[in-house]
Amino acid sequence: MSETGTYVRTGCITLDRLLEGGFRCGEVTLVYGEAATGKTNLALQASAQTVRACGKVIYVDVDQSFTYQRFHQIAPDLEEQSHNIVIFFPEFFLDQTRIFESLEKYLIGATHLVIVDAITTLYRAILATTGERFALNRELNRQLAYLTSLASTHDVAVFITSQVHARLGTPFAGVEPVARRTLFHWPRTIIRLESTTKRNVKRAVIERYHSENRPNMMCYLTLTERGFE
Repeated sequence: MSETGTYVRTGCITLDRLLEGGFRCGEVTLVYGEAATGKTNLALQASAQTVRACGKVIYVDVDQSFTYQRFHQIAPDLEEQSHNIVIFFPEFFLDQTRIFESLEKYLIGATHLVIVDAITTLYRAILATTGERFALNRELNRQLAYLTSLASTHDVAVFITSQVHARLGTPFAGVEPVARRTLFHWPRTIIRLESTTKRNVKRAVIERYHSENRPNMMCYLTLTERGFE
């Protein structure tokens, strides 16, 4: 956490500089991208920074991608402090709702960061008719509204990740987050992670910054054993 108590640092100096400190407390930040672009690594790195600053983290591991081995690679100095990260593993989409609605019970004064990685995984896994998909969209919208309220009420940073899918019917090939319209409504900051021609180099594009569109804000990050540098 920053000295002013306003931000949770990502642990990557360049990205923190672009975000004027890191993930802002009281808001939801969305990071999306294709597989292997570093979304979970960024979540683990932000978790480590929070714990290192004597804070606590709530981590909703929807993808079941959190491993202590990877966490200790990123933060070998925190081997005895893993207990400061409370991890939930939802198994179903409605189970995810139940966990979100119970998070307030686990928030204490030292909790500065809530992570959901990835919020659309269980939503995407459901085979649904058009009518059922509308109901799922409403439920996803309700989940995001709850997380936004949680961030604002308790002044914590909420960091969510999302999977992507191919964008069809457009002149240019590309990807977009699953349930884009619903997902983009709530976060005040949105970051897109992209792969580059160099395997360990990723591009971070700040698409929205505190509710303002910032199409030209970007940086290149190297993904190492210790996380993004």
